[in-house]
Amino acid sequence: MNGAAVIRAPELPALLAVVPADTPLGDGLVATAGTWTRDGAPDGARGGARDAALDAARGGAPDGAIDGSRDDAVARFTPRFAAPPGTVYTILARDAATGPWRRFAEVQVPRASVDRSTVVETIDPGVDEIPANLLRFSVTFSAPMSEGGAAAGIQLRDAAGVDLPGALLDMPPELWDRTHRRLTLLLEPGRIKRGLQPNVQAGPPLIEGSTITLVIDPQLQDARGQHLAAGAERVYRIGPPLRSRIDPALWHITWPVPTAAASGAAAVPAADADGATADIDAVRGGAAATLVVRFDRSLDRALCRRYLRVRDSAGRVVEGFATLSADATTWTFVAAAPGIHWSLHVDTRLEDLAGNSVRRVFDRDLSSPADDGITASHVVLEP
Repeated sequence: MNGAAVIRAPELPALLAVVPADTPLGDGLVATAGTWTRDGAPDGARGGARDAALDAARGGAPDGAIDGSRDDAVARFTPRFAAPPGTVYTILARDAATGPWRRFAEVQVPRASVDRSTVVETIDPGVDEIPANLLRFSVTFSAPMSEGGAAAGIQLRDAAGVDLPGALLDMPPELWDRTHRRLTLLLEPGRIKRGLQPNVQAGPPLIEGSTITLVIDPQLQDARGQHLAAGAERVYRIGPPLRSRIDPALWHITWPVPTAAASGAAAVPAADADGATADIDAVRGGAAATLVVRFDRSLDRALCRRYLRVRDSAGRVVEGFATLSADATTWTFVAAAPGIHWSLHVDTRLEDLAGNSVRRVFDRDLSSPADDGITASHVVLEP
């Protein structure tokens, strides 16, 4: 009854009332709150906000009932509050003010149309082989999701399809981004770090040389309460652990090519395949505004968005659009306008798949000088 229940009959009973379908008949009956009308006019005899027990004692109708003893063949009930889709109500009738109630008809609130359109867009890491000390997965959905179902709706399984108990960290609240579309799943850090009791007692969550599958159940619900259009899964091979700091000096960077307009020099013609000449910008297809960084390993996708910035010679952030390859090894920045004298500023909190950052190793060997961290907040790379 999102709208109204309409009762049509050659002759209506003396009294009508609406109750949930499982309501027992008898004394003290409380009808569903709402308004009755007869042939479009509000019924003035019944339906006021009166106490049901008092009405029954006086021989009247409970709150929400209507006197239908006149010759009208149509009555309409509009509930005070919208009912959940699919709810079934019973229309009760009795032929005298003091007679017993009987079931006259049933009405069901129409079910909302099922629109299962939300899907899993990506599962990260986007590589086939992950380090044995992987720190996190992330799942991105096509629409905002509801919260609270990840523990039951996302599983990590071994090659035989058996759940890996305790591999994923049970985290209330769940780690959603601001849009509620990307969910981060942490593996148990205590089992990743060597020497900690969870690691000693239960072993690492992932075993090098094995195969695992991250499974997303289609019963997960989006923010509208609808299940996913389909489930999803991704299979990974477990490679060797990765225990070293990110070193930006190992990255291969292709810097923008200066243009005549940006550098103040005359345009340099270049020969095409047929020997004709063209402006260098056209030949290089926008190379004057593009910076490409190829990392020495896959990095965390969300942190790449946050911790990489291109700045000009005055230290201002260069406006543009950045993309990251599926395997998170190539970062491409296209500026809104060509420029020169750019630098790449790397926040040292940037991490790889195993949680190692530019600043420190996640699972550090205290006896190894190579694992010593740095204190700088940023590393600046220039041509």
